Amino acid sequence: MAKRRVVILGLMVLLLFTASCGFVADGPFGWVYTDNKVPVAIGPAQSGAKAGQACIHSFFGAVAIGDASIETAMKAAGIKTVYSINKANLNILGTYTRQCTIVAGE
Repeated sequence: MAKRRVVILGLMVLLLFTASCGFVADGPFGWVYTDNKVPVAIGPAQSGAKAGQACIHSFFGAVAIGDASIETAMKAAGIKTVYSINKANLNILGTYTRQCTIVAGE
C-alpha cells in the first residue's frame, strides 16, 4: 500500500514538472487546456471569400516544427489581398501545442 502511494506521488510530481513545457503565448492561457482564437490585424474588410491557415506544432516543449507565416497561409488559399489575420492556439497539458495563423482575403 505504501509503495503504491509513493508511485502515485512520484507520477504526480513528474506530471507537474513535465506539464506545460510547451505553451502558446497569445491570448488567455489555460494550464490544463487552451483552445482560443485571437485577432492580430484587420484590413479594409472584415473577412474575405477565402481563408488560409498555416501552423506550428510543438511536442513537450522540446521540438517545434512548422511554418505559421502569413505568406504560407496566403499560399494555402491562393489569397492575393489580405483582409484579416487571426491566430488560433491549442494547448493540451503543455505536451502538445499548436499555433496557427489564419488569413482571410481575396
